[in-house]
Amino acid sequence: MSDTAPLPPVRFVFGVHLHQPVGNFHHVFAAHARDVYRPLLSQLQRRRLGPALLHISGPLLEWIEEHDHPLVDQLGTLAADGAVEFLLAGMYEPILAAIPRPDRVEQIAWLRQALQARFGVAGDGLWLTERVWEPELAADLAAAGIRYALVDDRHFLVTGFRRDQLHVPYRTESDGQPITLLAIDERLRYLIPFRPPEEMADYLRALHAARQPLAVFADDGEKFGGWPGTREWVYDRGWFDQFCDMLDRLRDEGVVRLCGGREALDEVPCAGIAYLPTASYREMEGWALPPDAANRLLALEAELGTERMAGPDGALVRGTHWRNFLAKYAESNRMQKKMFALSTLCRQRGNPSVARRALGRAQCNDALWHGVFGGLYLPHLRAGVWSQLAIAERELRRGEAIAAQTLDINGD
Repeated sequence: MSDTAPLPPVRFVFGVHLHQPVGNFHHVFAAHARDVYRPLLSQLQRRRLGPALLHISGPLLEWIEEHDHPLVDQLGTLAADGAVEFLLAGMYEPILAAIPRPDRVEQIAWLRQALQARFGVAGDGLWLTERVWEPELAADLAAAGIRYALVDDRHFLVTGFRRDQLHVPYRTESDGQPITLLAIDERLRYLIPFRPPEEMADYLRALHAARQPLAVFADDGEKFGGWPGTREWVYDRGWFDQFCDMLDRLRDEGVVRLCGGREALDEVPCAGIAYLPTASYREMEGWALPPDAANRLLALEAELGTERMAGPDGALVRGTHWRNFLAKYAESNRMQKKMFALSTLCRQRGNPSVARRALGRAQCNDALWHGVFGGLYLPHLRAGVWSQLAIAERELRRGEAIAAQTLDINGD
C-alpha cells in the first residue's frame, strides 16, 4: 500500500446487553424499562449505530412481553429495520460454565426460538454471560449453532497476547469443534459512556493511524441510565447525542465505519488460533477471591502502580476464577449443586417441560455471586432461585412419598 493511499477505516462494533435477574422486583424492571431500555432503544432507532449488537435476556424479555407491549413493538421495529443484530446467550442468563453441558445447548436454543418467534430473526453471535470462559465451552457453543462469541480482551492478555494483536478475530476449538472469538476492547468499555466522546475519538483515531481493522465495544446496557448518575449524564445532558455526532464526524473523516458482528467476521480475516484459559473480567476475578487474598491483590496492584498495571505485565496479575464463589459461599454452592442433581433427574425422567423450564430459570446467575450491586446478598434473588428449584422438584417427584436423599455431588 502506498504511503499516500488513504488508510482503511476501523470497523467499529457497538453492542449492549440488557438483563434483569429471575426473582427481581417488578418495580426494578419497570424503572429500568422507563429510565434505560426505552430511551436507549429510541436512540438506537434514531441514530442507527451499525447494526448495533443487542442481547436481551430471557427474564427481561418475558417481563416486557407481559408488562410493556410498546417496548416489545419497539424491539420489533428495530429488528425489522435491521438496526440491531441480536446476540444469543442462555435464555435465563446462566453462567454457561456452571450448568450441565446439555443444558448449555438447550438454553441457547430457547433464546434463539424466543427471538425467532417474536421478531422473526435470531443471531448467531453470543453474549458470554459475565464473560466467564472455560475452554470446553467452544464445543458446546458450536453444537448450539454459535458462529462467534464476545470475550474480554483480558482473556487474550492473560494468555500472553499484546493489545495491538486483538483488533482481529481469532478461532478456538474444543473437541475439534471451532468457533470464532471477538475481543471486547477494555479501553472502550471504560470510555463509553463515562467519558466525553472526544476521548473515544482520540482512541479510535490512534487505532486508525495504527491500521487496526476492528474495534469492539460491548457492555451492560444498564450503564446507559441505570447506574447512579448515568441517566442525567447520558440523556439529559446529551452524552448519547454527542457520542453519535462524534461517530458521524469520524465516519466522515474516514476513521471509522460502523458494522455488526457478522459483517466484521466476513470482512476481517482471522489472525489464527487462540486457546484461552479460564477467565472473566478483571473485577470479577478479584471479587471471587477470599477477603484476605483480595486485599493482598489490591496491595500488589498499588505497589506495581497504575502505569505498570496498565501495561502488558498488569494482565498477568489476576485474581481467581468465577467458580471460587461456590467455595466461598455455602448457599451459592448448595443452589448450584441442587440444580445439577435436579437437572440430571429431569433428563432421567423424560425432561418434562414444566420442570425443565423451572430449572432453566433456577440457573440464572445473579444469585450465585456478587459484584458491587449485591447479587447473592439480595435475599429476593436467592428466593427466586430456590422457588424455581422447588417447582422443578415438585413436578419431578409428583405422587411420590416424602423421602430423604443424600448425594455428595461436589465430592467433599
